[in-house]
Amino acid sequence: MKRILIAIVILMTISIGRSYGQQVDSVKINRVSYIRNLLKTDTSTARKASDIQDNYKQALKLVLSNEALTDRQKRAAIDSLMNEKNRQLEGLLPEAQRNLIIPTTERKQTWKRDTTFKSNR
Repeated sequence: MKRILIAIVILMTISIGRSYGQQVDSVKINRVSYIRNLLKTDTSTARKASDIQDNYKQALKLVLSNEALTDRQKRAAIDSLMNEKNRQLEGLLPEAQRNLIIPTTERKQTWKRDTTFKSNR
């Protein structure tokens, strides 16, 4: 399980590096523009924030589609991905901007693990 989480985090980090060299499409341009306006920041910072979120979503899809993982393992992997995404955004944005872009359910100060979750597996 720990190896899977480490592999996912490594893939996220690698894909961030690759995404800067790839050509962007109009949806990406619109998303970056939206984030730039929302955060009132420069295009470079908005692009990095968008890339972090996009990589998180891709990794999340991989975890959710992995039928080899139990629900509990998926939840742990999602928690790890969320923490990594938030850590990357913390290094990029001040708290006021993070509060605009990170859903309240995923913010470190308010987010708590669901201890009532029971797996059927």
